[in-house]
Amino acid sequence: MSVKLGIIGAAGTLGSCAAFAIAAQGLVDELVLMDLNTKLLKSHQMDLETAVTPIKKMTVRTGSAEDLGGCQVVVQTAGAPWRQISARVELLEDNLPIIRETAELLKRYCPDAVVITATNPVDPLNYALYRTTGMDRKQLIGYTLNDSIRLRMLTAGALGVDSIEVEGTVIGEHGEHQVLLFSSVRVNGEPVLLSEDAKAQIRAEIPKILHAYESLGTGRTSGWTSAVGLADMVRAIVEDTGQIFPCSVILAGEYGQEEISISVPVRLGRGGVKEIPIIDMSAAEKADFEEAFVYLNQMKEALGDIIKL
Repeated sequence: MSVKLGIIGAAGTLGSCAAFAIAAQGLVDELVLMDLNTKLLKSHQMDLETAVTPIKKMTVRTGSAEDLGGCQVVVQTAGAPWRQISARVELLEDNLPIIRETAELLKRYCPDAVVITATNPVDPLNYALYRTTGMDRKQLIGYTLNDSIRLRMLTAGALGVDSIEVEGTVIGEHGEHQVLLFSSVRVNGEPVLLSEDAKAQIRAEIPKILHAYESLGTGRTSGWTSAVGLADMVRAIVEDTGQIFPCSVILAGEYGQEEISISVPVRLGRGGVKEIPIIDMSAAEKADFEEAFVYLNQMKEALGDIIKL
């Protein structure tokens, strides 16, 4: 089956990095790039078209809204112009109009597509897309994998092991209310107990990552990190692998919650979400997870006022 994928916001750091990672791995047959910055977009398209030559026969082209027609997967990376922030949630009102526009395009041109939203704040924006498109919740996925990648990196450093040997998952809100599941940490498949001091040090490092990017004032954040994760998720969807990733998804009774988008482990495959397996957590992790629900429910109420759901 021929696979067509569209990237909205493909001239920006996140969109262009994702386009390269997806193309370089030969994951699709047709890649449609969309952005308001048409000159930079064209530059990326020409470069990618040449880059994939030795990899796979692939059509890489720029497109407009109607070119989303027939896309099995759409990656939403478009966002408002950069401004310095201290937390991702500050971008909600900036990026909500873009999500509204995206919703209209999806409904009109590709209502059956799986949509991966990487625009921040991911959780409320994924929920807004769900409410404004009327699409099945299984089609709508918020990208939060970077949190887990960072947990693995920091845990590897604390344990003095190679990061590729480490597994570990972060759930909850993609922001200050993320839940580091230390109970999920494995090294070469074996459970590992970290000291309380090590856990505290890792928790303290997490918020510094966003601040470090913001302090540079470049307008660029984790494009390559996100691209690696997005490509992995696209592979799971188009190849129907059933691999489990932490993603922000709309819950419908799972974990005792309804009508909320929050990051949990999700099995991905063709059509999007195949299953939301319920995982075990320690008592402390459950308490942190409940706090994330409280926070995101408050966000949902505020969002309802903004977009008049």
